[in-house]
Amino acid sequence: MRHLTAALAVAGVCILGAGCGVDSNQANVKSTTTKTSLIPRPVVERELDALLLTPEQINPMMGANGLAVTKRHDAMSDDSATMQPIECLAIDGAAQAQVYANSGFTAVRDRALNDGDNFTHYVEEAVVLFPTAKQAGLFLIASTLRWPACHSYTHTQTGTQWTVGPISDANGALSTIATQENARAGGWACGRALAVRNNVIVDVNTCSPDPKNSAVDIANQIAAKVSTR
Repeated sequence: MRHLTAALAVAGVCILGAGCGVDSNQANVKSTTTKTSLIPRPVVERELDALLLTPEQINPMMGANGLAVTKRHDAMSDDSATMQPIECLAIDGAAQAQVYANSGFTAVRDRALNDGDNFTHYVEEAVVLFPTAKQAGLFLIASTLRWPACHSYTHTQTGTQWTVGPISDANGALSTIATQENARAGGWACGRALAVRNNVIVDVNTCSPDPKNSAVDIANQIAAKVSTR
């Protein structure tokens, strides 16, 4: 009834004020154009590589100066056999095959970086493509429900044990930090961040003695490059 009253009011104005000059066909075209402009064009696979950050862009966010790309992947990794419990796989690493299984994703670009053989900084940055923004958004929602189930885990190949900190959805990303127990001198911890922009999930893992907010900062900088027009 409210919409009908508003429509009648507009019609009344046009009748009383001569020369409204907008026929129904023009109004429909304008309305359609406005609605269409609000729907972003989906990102396509050929655009994914350009979304990832360079070592020079990542260095200052990690407090490093010698990061270099060591691995490039165009497929998901599967580290599920090297850790327990399996529900912590989503927090342990980025772009994991079992985490994204049945999610509908269509492509991934994944890079790993570190600063030498005895590295003190490690970064994995990934962008995951979905057919629609809605599907990407649903994956993020599912992740916000999945992540809190993980409190601690073990890397079975090394025997290292990890404790997961509080889960946050602040600053535009789902995030947490997992800290290695009995780590080498100086400590070792890994930040995780997951963000969505348009039909792309940004998936980041950062490790150092004190990763702070680095995973979120990197994820947000990548997300800012994703087209929403």
